[in-house]
Order: sequence, then C-alpha cells, then structure tokens
Amino acid sequence: MPSPLNHIKLVLVISIIYLGSHVDTTKINDAPSVCDGLIEPSVLSIDKPLENINANRGESVILRCAFYASPQPTIVWYHRGKRIDSHPAAHFETLLSATNLGQSVVESALRIDCLDERTAGEYFCEASSPCTQPVVTSSIVSINKAPKSITGTCKSIRQPLESPPLISDFTLSRIELPGGVTQLACRTRGNPAPKTKWFKIEEDESLSSIEGQRNYMHLPNGDLLIVGDEETISESFRCVAENSLGTVSQDASVIYMLA
Repeated sequence: MPSPLNHIKLVLVISIIYLGSHVDTTKINDAPSVCDGLIEPSVLSIDKPLENINANRGESVILRCAFYASPQPTIVWYHRGKRIDSHPAAHFETLLSATNLGQSVVESALRIDCLDERTAGEYFCEASSPCTQPVVTSSIVSINKAPKSITGTCKSIRQPLESPPLISDFTLSRIELPGGVTQLACRTRGNPAPKTKWFKIEEDESLSSIEGQRNYMHLPNGDLLIVGDEETISESFRCVAENSLGTVSQDASVIYMLA
C-alpha cells in the first residue's frame, strides 16, 4: 500500500505547481539546494556521444546524445556556436526538502527537418548542472556529394513545417532511494505540438494509465512525477507522444535502492 505520508508529499507538490503564490513556500525556500540534498557526490558524464552524420540533401536527420548525471542536467543544443534548443533540468522533484540519490541517464534528441548547406555543419549537445562542471559532445553533419536535382532541395519548404512527434528530452533510467521523489522527463517537439500520455508497464508487459493513481502525476511540461513507497523495488513506465502525423514512445525504468 502507498504510504499516506508519500501521498501528502504529492499533494504538496501539486499545490505548489498549480496554486503558485497561494501556497506558503517558506519551507521550500529554506530547503537545502539540489546539490546539498544529494547523499552521494554529484556526477555528470557523457553516456552516449553524438555521432557524425553524412546524409542526402533534403533528408530529415535526428541527432542523439545521452548523459549520466545526478542531479538531472539542463541540456542545450548549439549549431555553429548558436543556441538552437534547450531543455531545463527536472526542477519539480527538488521542491521537497528530501535527500536523494538522483542518479539518471537522460537522453536528448534534435531533429534537422531538412538538410542543406544552411543546416549542415557542427552541432554541440551540452549538459550542465549547478553541482559540477558542464560536459559537451559534438558532431559534424555533412551532405553527400550529389547533384541537387537528384538529392532534393529545402528551398521549396515553407515554415512552419509540419513534423511528426519527437521525444527530445527523456529520462531513460533512474536510481533513487525508497520513498524518494522522482521526475521522469518526457519533453517533445513537433508540429502540431504533440500530446503526451504516461503508462505504467506491468509485470505481464501490459500498460495501465497513471491517471488517477495516487503516487503519480503527469506534469504540465509532459514529465512524470513519482512519489515512491518503501516497498517497491523497481518500476517501468512508457511515455507516448502523438500528433496528427504520428506516434512515438520511450520506456523508462526506476530502481529504488539504499545508498
């Protein structure tokens, strides 16, 4: 059975998120920083570096990078030194003044809708945290040598370009203390803007919606907030993103263990 105390924690977080200034946040502001709350030293390292890509002019290309981190990092994408996309860190899980492990693998993806001379070049994926130095991985995206008439052109594409959903920031795995608060990221890109749903993956691989379950909350930014209990050893979840052009999904796992 879920702990009544954990349910109270989740209600408190819901109140802070939705009521804002109507909630007394004095205790939240007095809480230790996210770095002080970690019971083990903060880490931030590259789990999956960017790879160089060579593709045809006019093709759609997806770049992916992943980081092992505690706490979860802010991820920023750059093209030729210019910032082009970003994903803030998972802040809601730090609203409660609780110690945590916070060890996660977070993946980020960037889609180049149409590759040409304007969108080719060097890309950087940078992860940063208030607890340690940032880390960065880079790649070169280049165009295959072929006549434009054969490989296509991006000049005829008009903005805004419709595009299928892309899960652009996602927590693949998390290690946390029993009873801890966990935020699984599921941020999306696409046009029309994708809608997200979260499901719990049961032991028989069936899916059950988290809606209405007392220890889970689907946050406005697409993330899933979990208040663990003292008995659960591990949980698995699936985030599904959908718009009129398609559906994509990613699976995440949470393992609860004592430090």
